[in-house]
Order: sequence, then structure tokens, then C-alpha cells
Amino acid sequence: MGEPAPAPPPESAPPEALLVRFTREPGRPDEATFFRVSSPSKPAAMPHRVTIPSGYSLSNVCNGLLCFARDSAEAPAFICNPITGETARVPKAPPPMGFTGGTIYHIFALGFSPSTTEHKLFRFTCSPFSSIHGKDIDLCVCTLDGAAGGGRWRQSSFRSQCPLLSTLLPVLVQGKLYLVTTGKTGPGERRNPDGLLEVDVATEARRTHRLPFEADQYHSAWDPLVNSCEMGGRLCLAVDILSGTETTARKIQFWVLMSSSPPAHHDQQLESDNLRWDLRYSFRVDGNYYFFQPRSVWFDDGEMTLCYRDYNVLFKHGTRGRSPEPSPDADCPQCDRQIKLPQMPSNCQWNIFAGYRPSLLSPLTLAPPASCWDGDEERQKFEHALLLALE
Repeated sequence: MGEPAPAPPPESAPPEALLVRFTREPGRPDEATFFRVSSPSKPAAMPHRVTIPSGYSLSNVCNGLLCFARDSAEAPAFICNPITGETARVPKAPPPMGFTGGTIYHIFALGFSPSTTEHKLFRFTCSPFSSIHGKDIDLCVCTLDGAAGGGRWRQSSFRSQCPLLSTLLPVLVQGKLYLVTTGKTGPGERRNPDGLLEVDVATEARRTHRLPFEADQYHSAWDPLVNSCEMGGRLCLAVDILSGTETTARKIQFWVLMSSSPPAHHDQQLESDNLRWDLRYSFRVDGNYYFFQPRSVWFDDGEMTLCYRDYNVLFKHGTRGRSPEPSPDADCPQCDRQIKLPQMPSNCQWNIFAGYRPSLLSPLTLAPPASCWDGDEERQKFEHALLLALE
């Protein structure tokens, strides 16, 4: 018998920040390179580069594993361990139900439940527009146990008051996935975040919470002004507050989700009385706001520092010895450090992702064997019949 697979890292361990750089050049396969950037050690490159299928991007971080996916119902997701460089494809999900045309989004998220020690891959399919009666979201779930009979997708649908926001990555915190929803929208309209969809990985129960701020205070043409990470084992939202139409007078607020009661039923809708959001920290920043540019947030547990990447600037704000903010409207200090980032080459993209916990867990122990993938048996029968016909 072989050695047992390494266990996932305990979620009590502080998460790290992982820099992922994508290189895309014509005539060459896309590549991803990884760097650990959290203290106390200096930022360092990992030894492996991973080939990425064209059109794929990082969907989310699940402890020591990364999920890459493409916004397509036909494209299978794959998972990767950046330490070992191992990758494994997951059988593609079934076609979404209830969509006859128009624009639809597919959001993939890899989750892990500490209570069941199971990994599950979720695919959420929805329209970016809402209606007066809400919006159906098609949900497919695949339990990843590596068995030959595993990798089967379960499909269902649920009603949501608002569409999911496809431009923000799902975040995994303490066995729960969090996805941000938008305000009610129509064709040609853009709205900022309005709610937070919570999915329990173990039970797959879902509910939607209200965010601690009002989406209506933002201009509908602006891209989302909220990012999320884990802080002290809790979900943290970083909210970029702009003053009216002024894009240079800004402050960043950090809200922490403190408590939530168990859902009354499987699909609990927007509620605010079952949550407590605490405004922990905020700081003022100078400089222009650039639309439609990469942003990210993470908490450096080693330095007790909030880090906020805003396109070509990194803001770092120490929390050691600081008290929580008294109210959202209170005056807040200037950010401690503002670091200009180097210009990004035209052939690469990069960002920093929170929630990474190094692990030697192999994705090959989770995905079913390639022979069990959807469609392989059908293709083998076709090849056999074709060769017989050509004899």
C-alpha cells in the first residue's frame, strides 16, 4: 500500500498571500508562475511553472490548492498545487438548466469542509441581469474524492433576488464559500455589490446576507468597489469609498463578519438581522481611481498589516496597537505606506490572492482517473467504429 495522501493544512493556520503571474504570448501556451509574498520570509518564487489552457484564469484559492476555470459550460475546471506543480482536470459539468439564450456567466469555486474533510467543486451559472421576480441560479456540485466512481456532478437550481457578481472571485473561509451579488440590474446597466451569498461546503445550504454598506451610494457605471479576504479566521470586506463623483477623495474601510445564525431553510434570502458586521479599520488614500483595473486585498498576519493593491499602487496599513473605528463616518488616518508598483509588461498579468495555506496535498488524489471523464467512453467507441470502417 502507498503512503496516505497529505492532509490539507489546518484552517487554524494563518493564511498567506500568493502572487500569481500569468504570461501570455502569441504562439506559446499560457503559463502561471507563483510567489509567496507573506512575512516573515522575503517574497520568493516557487520552483514550478504551470501551463494554463488558453482563456483560463484563477477562479479561487482553496487552502493549498488553486482552481483554474474558464467562463464556459463546455470547459472543465482544473486544480493545481503550486508547490508541487501537479495539476488535475475535473470532468466537465453538465449543461446548465433553464437558460435558452442571452448572456450567462459561469463561476467556479473549489471548497473544503473541515467537518467532513471533503473537497467539492461548485459551478454557479446565472444571467447578469435581474428581474422583478428574482433570478434563477443553476448550481452544479462535484465531490472530489479521487475514486473511479467519483467526479459525478449533482445539479439543482435556486432563486436569488440578485445576480452574482462575476468579476469578484469566490472566497473560502472556515468551510464556507462567499460570493458577492449585485443590486438589481437591467440590460446595459451596471450596479455595485448589494448582497453576499454564503454556501456551506458540507451541507450545500445557501443563504444571502446584506452587505454592511448601501450599494446605492455608488455610481452605477463604476466597477465593483469591494474585495474580500480572510482576517483572523473571519471574512473581511475591503470597501473603496468614493465621495460622490470625486475619484481622488477616497477611504478604504475593512468590515469583518462577526456572527451569523444557522439558516432557517436551504435557500434563505436577503436578511440583515442575522449578521453582525464590525468596522475594524479604515484609512484615507490619495491618488486617482482607475476604472476596470486589477485590485486585491490581504491581511499579513506576520506584520499585522492590511495590504490593498489598487492597480499600480500598494497600500500598507499597520493594525498593531490600533483600535477599531468608532463609526463609518468617523475621521480616519492617512494610510501608513503607499508604494508605487513597477509597470506591468504587455505580455503578462498578475495579482495577489489571499487565503493560501501551503500544503503537499496532490490534486491527483482528488480528481477521478482520466478514463472516468465524461465523454471518454463515447470517444473510444467512435474511434473503434471509425477504424473498423476504414479497414
